[in-house]
Amino acid sequence: MSYCPECETVIEEDIEEVGEILTCPECGVELEVISLDPLEFDLAPIDDEDDDWDDDEGYDDEDDD
Repeated sequence: MSYCPECETVIEEDIEEVGEILTCPECGVELEVISLDPLEFDLAPIDDEDDDWDDDEGYDDEDDD
């Protein structure tokens, strides 16, 4: 048994390997398994591939004077 590092909810999952990603049932944050014995979680790394910040579509950075 371990706890979500974000909201401290008890996480009881059948974890099979370090690096596995799961979602906290209480706060919804993605967690990465960092240890199996003892079972420990950390916040999962953010996947930048789905990030649209670099998408310039529809953005006009020229001044409209």
